[in-house]
Amino acid sequence: MNERELLRRFLQVRDLAAVGSSQERAAFISLRIDGHTVRATGQAIGISKSSVSRLADMFQVKLTRKLAEMEKKGESTWSPEYRGLYSQLSELMPYGDSGGHKIGNFKPDAFSQEDWTEREARSPILGAAPRPGY
Repeated sequence: MNERELLRRFLQVRDLAAVGSSQERAAFISLRIDGHTVRATGQAIGISKSSVSRLADMFQVKLTRKLAEMEKKGESTWSPEYRGLYSQLSELMPYGDSGGHKIGNFKPDAFSQEDWTEREARSPILGAAPRPGY
């Protein structure tokens, strides 16, 4: 199974099924995973071109937050399907890669400045260190 198929299946597990609206999810998959153009994505899901990127971005933010929340809760709370697909996707990342890996046009560890600030402010280990590069 290739990356795209794994990602599509991963997004369908019950742990992630409630993330975002159906239009946000469709825009994200079409644009970021399948690599379709903004125009083709808009036509396929019946939305304006100007809304496509916004909806895909909104889904990515919600997905990133949900993944971070699940990571905090720990593996014991993950469904077997989520755990299996997570493991398969993790194997696609080079050993020792602590971030920055992209799958298609989607960067799983992409946090906004607001997310990063919130994460760092709550981290008992890392403290409130500034984000690298800022």
